Amino acid sequence: MSQTQRPNPFDHRRGPEPPDPTERLAKLEDELKQFQARIDDLTRQQTALQTDASDLKTFVQEVRDTLTSYGAQIKDLENQLQTLQYFYNQKQKMVMAAIGDQKGPIDELIREFDYETERMTERLEELTDKFNEASDAATQANNEQTAKQNEYNKATGYQQTIVDRLAHLTKLSTSITQAGSSNDTASMYFEILEFQNVLDRTEIVSQHQLAVELKQKLGELDLAREQARAKTAEMTRLQTEQAAQQKAVADRRSGRQQKLLKEIQNKFPAPAQPTGAASSTGAAGSASGTSSSTTPPATSSGTATAASVQKK
Repeated sequence: MSQTQRPNPFDHRRGPEPPDPTERLAKLEDELKQFQARIDDLTRQQTALQTDASDLKTFVQEVRDTLTSYGAQIKDLENQLQTLQYFYNQKQKMVMAAIGDQKGPIDELIREFDYETERMTERLEELTDKFNEASDAATQANNEQTAKQNEYNKATGYQQTIVDRLAHLTKLSTSITQAGSSNDTASMYFEILEFQNVLDRTEIVSQHQLAVELKQKLGELDLAREQARAKTAEMTRLQTEQAAQQKAVADRRSGRQQKLLKEIQNKFPAPAQPTGAASSTGAAGSASGTSSSTTPPATSSGTATAASVQKK
């Protein structure tokens, strides 16, 4: 009686081959990388949100502090403004009645000063526009220089590039031969495609052709460097001129009152007064100024005070 032959568990001719665990591992590792990338992205978003929330918390507290401080001071500010407004109403009438023929020349001095300030401001705006244009031009010139430098470096590194590609082709040829010896057709197919890709990009030019290429790239690089230097120098010059003009405008604006007052005083000096009269008048004026700069009267005495000022 013949024995029943048991099937060989390693004989895959009876059915499809089992899945390769290496492929499964590669798939899991790829999924793991994808999940990790998502986790990294979420972590970056979380960090950004935490920063925004922290900044907003600071801003909210800043708003509260500002409003609290302003609320505590607003009454005092209103009182000060009311007092100063009352002072202006009294003194403005007195000054306008006393200025006489000097009003026109003084107004002209102020107009000329402010016109010159406006002209200087317009010049500053022109310089700012020119500086911005020069800055963009300098940036573009520097980028062009970098591009030409890369092209020149590529030309000078041509020999090493060819050496590296030939070494890569030699390595591929050895690998293709080994795959052929083991009947690994799939590997041979892939590596022969790689071989063709590298081979198509490999060309050995003549020494004369390389010399021409190097001279051309060097000439383009030298021109780009010269243009970058010129553009950067122009940008620096305009930046210096802009800064000087900006300072001149700021100084003129901040010193407007002092400069105009000095010019007006030089053109219209106050009349000299006797020592005794000046002393008594000064004391009376000081007392009057003090009383008028305090809290404005709320009764009919305010009218009397205004009338006395007009009378003086």
